[in-house]
Amino acid sequence: MPPSFLPAAISSSLIASLLTMLVLFYVQHLNVHVRTTRCWALAYAFLVLRSACNLLAVTHAPLLVLAADMSMLAYVCFLWAGTRIFYGVTVHVMPVMLGFALAVMWLLMTFLTGATLFWRTLPVYSLAGCMLIATGLTFWRMKNDRHSLGYLALGALIFLKGVHLLDFPLLREYAGFASLGFAIGAFLDLAIGMLFMVAALLRQQEDAHRINENLLQEIQERQQVERMSKERNALFEKVFQMVPDVLAICREKDGCYLDVNRHWETVTGYSRDETLGRYSLEMNLWADPGKRPEMLAILARDGEVNNYETIYRHKLGHEYHVLISGTRFDAGSEPYIAYAMQDVTTLRQVEKLQVRAERELQEREKLLATVFQLVPDILTITRMGTGQYIDVNRNWEPMSGYTRDYVIGRTSNELNLWAKPEQRDELIARINRDGEVRDMQVSFRRRTGLVTQCRISGSKFEAGNEAYLLLSSRNIDSEIAAEATRLQVESLLRENEHKYSTLFQLSPIPLGLVDVKTDRIVEVNDVWLKEFGYARDEVVGQLTSALGFDDQLEKRKEFDLALLRDKKVDQMEIHLKPKDGARLIFVLSARLITMHNKRMCIFSLLNVTRQVEVEHEIREMTAQLEERVKSRTQNLQQANAELASAMASLRHTQDELVRAEKMAALGSLVAGVAHELNTPIGNSVTVASTLQDKTRELIQDISAGKLKRSTLDTYVDTASKGTELLMRTLGMARELIRSFKQVAVDQSSSHRRNFDLQTVLEELIVTMAPMYKNSPYSLLTDLAPGINMDSYPGPLGQIVTNFMTNALTHGFEHRASGEMRLSSHLQDNGSVQITFSDNGMGMNEHVRKRVFDPFFTTKLGQGGSGLGMNIVYNLVTGVLGGEIQLHSQPDEGTTFIMTLPLVPPQIANENNARDIEKEAGFEAGSAP
Repeated sequence: MPPSFLPAAISSSLIASLLTMLVLFYVQHLNVHVRTTRCWALAYAFLVLRSACNLLAVTHAPLLVLAADMSMLAYVCFLWAGTRIFYGVTVHVMPVMLGFALAVMWLLMTFLTGATLFWRTLPVYSLAGCMLIATGLTFWRMKNDRHSLGYLALGALIFLKGVHLLDFPLLREYAGFASLGFAIGAFLDLAIGMLFMVAALLRQQEDAHRINENLLQEIQERQQVERMSKERNALFEKVFQMVPDVLAICREKDGCYLDVNRHWETVTGYSRDETLGRYSLEMNLWADPGKRPEMLAILARDGEVNNYETIYRHKLGHEYHVLISGTRFDAGSEPYIAYAMQDVTTLRQVEKLQVRAERELQEREKLLATVFQLVPDILTITRMGTGQYIDVNRNWEPMSGYTRDYVIGRTSNELNLWAKPEQRDELIARINRDGEVRDMQVSFRRRTGLVTQCRISGSKFEAGNEAYLLLSSRNIDSEIAAEATRLQVESLLRENEHKYSTLFQLSPIPLGLVDVKTDRIVEVNDVWLKEFGYARDEVVGQLTSALGFDDQLEKRKEFDLALLRDKKVDQMEIHLKPKDGARLIFVLSARLITMHNKRMCIFSLLNVTRQVEVEHEIREMTAQLEERVKSRTQNLQQANAELASAMASLRHTQDELVRAEKMAALGSLVAGVAHELNTPIGNSVTVASTLQDKTRELIQDISAGKLKRSTLDTYVDTASKGTELLMRTLGMARELIRSFKQVAVDQSSSHRRNFDLQTVLEELIVTMAPMYKNSPYSLLTDLAPGINMDSYPGPLGQIVTNFMTNALTHGFEHRASGEMRLSSHLQDNGSVQITFSDNGMGMNEHVRKRVFDPFFTTKLGQGGSGLGMNIVYNLVTGVLGGEIQLHSQPDEGTTFIMTLPLVPPQIANENNARDIEKEAGFEAGSAP
């Protein structure tokens, strides 16, 4: 074909694609398979773009060729996606987008690297052709019976389009072949697009036809249901009598039984006459009567109760577990309750259905219909003549996969239920011969095709001059699986026996097996043979006495008695001779087992000859060591006497240090209080002297007769202000002295008393204020009010004093400012938590570990004795009966948390209290 035909061929392809795209967009606008037609229309839109790029690329513009190839990829992707949507197959967008991106990257990389056009397009067009071939095969596989020829033609055209894309890279460089290729492509694109439109319209028509058929079928089924409802009374009356489980009906207002079926007496022991007119509590049916109100509450709340498990008591007195299902319903103007019961003690399934019925036929139908649905087995009612299903209960759909509406009016052959049709013929024959069938095992095929095993029981009955068949089915797949599991377990047991035999032979310890009855050796392992030097034929089948194992008769009697009494022997030492005659020492362990209905003894022998020899050598060495120990013990006793004398001297020194520290702390406290008292007392003296001078001047004016009203007013005003100031300053001094006296009394003794924690701590803070009042350090408090304690305020004050002294002396050392916090709060467990913290220099790990040790201080030789924190720990854990925790990090401050009981344990006696007080004397400034 001449090269001049190439633009014409590309133009024809462009026009065909454009027309097809417009038609598909119009079909989408008509709401004909919107998603499918939209994808196909977008595919043809990219095909139009590809044709346009190819038409412009005739002028040898390489970039347009690249754009045409990318448009071709998008065309293939949308065509493939639309086809999957058309057939309702899930479209995985991410893999498609990833493949599209990889193909585009391939085109860009090969274009930028200057690869030949053949190698640039061959992989991409091969991928696109394969996708179109797969799309064509999809239409072939998904064809239906009505329009198979059209779908086959559409699949064939798409397949040819894919083949055309495969040879396009090979022929595009030849103008003559390229023109022919574009012409063929235009024809294929137009034909495929038209068939796409026809396929979408046909599918829309099929959907409408299917909807009409479903509506018609539903109308027919409703008519059939109305026709069968007239026969429902007789059928359900028969069901009530044929149901193999217990049914009961009672009146809601008083719980009185109105009716029970024939299985009631079998399960409960009470006859029908004994039951009617009575209620369950009167008959003592509930083993736990408290369960009944709980079940009635669920029934009142939900209107029904399902599988409520409880324990019933039989008439004879024994108890059994039941699952109760029930529903509340109204019949006439009175509410009733229908129960179905299962005895799950043995069979784990429903064996009781309790039903009550009203005398009117309409109410009985409603009650029986409720019972029919509550039965846990699968119940079906069919006509004997035609085999059509009249009704199925609610358990039918989970077993078969078919809905109740779909099944009614159809036969089992129409549903293809029987995996083995000969079983249906056998069932009908047994029903016609005996009138019933019991526990017949059959194979049913579910709607999904899965075959399940069931056990069927049923009987034939007549109602309305017509014979019906009532069948009860139960799935036994679990029972069959259990039997298969049992066989598998037996196989595993055989395998384990083989494994244990292998382990017996591979054991590194000599093992043997002896028949207890005959005392003959049944088996020994290879290690045993190696240990004793025998061959297997010389041992197996021989008596133990024949091998010289009975030389120690007392040991043998002891072994036999222990084995028969305890079924085992552990670590018995015996002496045996191997074949070479050497005497060896063994530790014997044995177990009595049953194997192949014979009593066997499996035993192990551990050679401990060398171990015994070593133990003998060790005993000799121990005797020598004991002589050395006696000599050194005498030296040690002398050293201990010297050490005890040193410890007594050290304790005396410690007591003197504690007493000195206590007096130093009291002196510091007195000096601070004296300094604080100096200011208010000085102010009081100044006011008093001023009042004295003013009074003297007033007396002189009165004596001279020069008293004026203004002078008198001035004197009165001055006296009033002076006395007010005098009372305020003296009140401050009095409060300070009172607090000091209380704190001094508390801290100078360990007497127990009732006190308010907030008041004691505030009094202590007043006395301690001189220590930091004129310093850059401050104390913040958060003290909970109303915490009453029956404890020891003196030790508590001493503890807080030590905390504040340590913070001021050590925590804020070399620091321009600092802040202390004291808080308390009551806990739920009858204790109080007191927290003291500062933002000082903190402690490292070494100091934290030893802070409560006696005589440990970081100010050794600088005024610290190292007893402060040790005394704090003893006071908290001893006198106050509490706990103390320390949290500190370098440069992050220190926090002490005390948890104290409101009422600490009583001290045993006064001497013990004085000893604790002596050990916990004031130790201000002695922190680490």
